[in-house]
Amino acid sequence: MGRDKIGQKCILLTTMNFPNGGAGATYLNLFCRGLKLNGCDISVFLLKGFAFGNFTYRGPRKNVTEDGIPFTYLGFKQRPDNIFLKLCDELISFVRMIIFLFSLITDRKTINLFVYSSEIQFNIPISVFTKIFGIKTSKFVAEIIDKSEFKGSFFRELKRYGYNFNFKYLNRIADKLIVFSYYLKNEYLNMGFNENNIIVQPNLTDFDYWKSPVGEIKYDLGYSGAPYLKDGLYDLFKAISLLNKKQIKVTLLVIGDATFGESLIPPLKIECEKLGISEQVSFTGLVESLSVKKYLSECRILAITRPSTIQTKAGFPTKLGEYYATRRPVLATNFGDMAKYFTDGEEIVMAECGDPESIAQKILWMLQNTEELDRISRKGYEKANKLLEYKNSVCRMIESINSSPVNI
Repeated sequence: MGRDKIGQKCILLTTMNFPNGGAGATYLNLFCRGLKLNGCDISVFLLKGFAFGNFTYRGPRKNVTEDGIPFTYLGFKQRPDNIFLKLCDELISFVRMIIFLFSLITDRKTINLFVYSSEIQFNIPISVFTKIFGIKTSKFVAEIIDKSEFKGSFFRELKRYGYNFNFKYLNRIADKLIVFSYYLKNEYLNMGFNENNIIVQPNLTDFDYWKSPVGEIKYDLGYSGAPYLKDGLYDLFKAISLLNKKQIKVTLLVIGDATFGESLIPPLKIECEKLGISEQVSFTGLVESLSVKKYLSECRILAITRPSTIQTKAGFPTKLGEYYATRRPVLATNFGDMAKYFTDGEEIVMAECGDPESIAQKILWMLQNTEELDRISRKGYEKANKLLEYKNSVCRMIESINSSPVNI
């Protein structure tokens, strides 16, 4: 690919946080850093304000990251909780977005537009505008959100219909799709989207950043991330309870919480009490990435025990790359694309989805086979580095993005 193509002006529109504040923000930050390293002029425009637990964004509306990437909030800087203020925020952001889109017309032939959002109120005008004016657009599709996530009110149900419309129809208007799994790729192939225009990149990781310091091991197991139902902590808890019955006490550190809204930890603590493992399971709550790195270094084994659902088949966990970057051994269940990338006993220790007994057996094996575990950790790090390290991965993505889209 010629450098003139790679050096095109790139713009990212997103409803996620940026550059910090959760898995989506981490991914986008690394993607933009990779673009910049490859000579792209990248700017980020945020369609929603910052929302990450009780943390507050205190910078200006227009700011620049440590890596020199400019980002601008089109609405409020902080995402409001009040319903009326939320509507005001979205209206301001919507109007500013429309004005911004019209400002792109002059340079439309040299622009690469990236969109990371599933919200229909933004995606409809973006899709219509880019189609009319011929702006090259690539959209990220990270997962399929289960319908249970939208239950609770009429407006949440309405949001689900909007999400589905965007997923099934608006995304197909894009020139390129960047998907996180082969499951998602097959979904769009079945909808008639051309295979040459689909890029599969499971996730991105900064392996240098997540390199784990040598420290005291305080916990047998560690889990990092928002502990939603899809993340399989209940199965991990049951596995620890099963090991208790064999007189094997295993400790677990759960790092993280919901990035906004109500805490997910209280019901998890109740489950631990029911299983009689409360003294063995610790919770950090929502913490920033520097603290996450410190806590991961205190764990002997890092675990992700997701069940097999549409949501887990379609997505790919950000935490997996971070786990591998610490050079710790990884315990995972065989959900989604895991078996496509990693081999049980070679680069990972893999248990059966939704099977606490299988998870318990694998934990016991890992605790009893430290030499084998060292070999698996080393090979896992090498494999994950090739697959997920952001510098090389974004370079591959750029080559695919710069290739001419194939029309059906």
